[in-house]
Amino acid sequence: MEGAELVFTGEGCLDHQTAMGKAPVGVAKLAKKYGAKVIALAGAVVDGAEKCNENGIDAYFPIIRKIVTLDEAMDAGNARQNMVSTAEQIMRLVTAVSAA
Repeated sequence: MEGAELVFTGEGCLDHQTAMGKAPVGVAKLAKKYGAKVIALAGAVVDGAEKCNENGIDAYFPIIRKIVTLDEAMDAGNARQNMVSTAEQIMRLVTAVSAA
């Protein structure tokens, strides 16, 4: 992560347990050693996820774009498209803020 300004990490469901040392927080702690900002993407974001902000994740976003069944959400093609679409919008925001 040396030299990175922005690091993406993710998990199926971001919640208070994530902040207790799951992989996204581990990634965030490493990224912070190098001065990088951290964005987490998750299939779902539920109550308690704000604890992740206290543990190195600067911002988090759910990737689900509409109400779907669990099977639809877990479908690899749907999940990929949702992740790509969400990441694109995040990068558009980062670019817009950087240009300002």
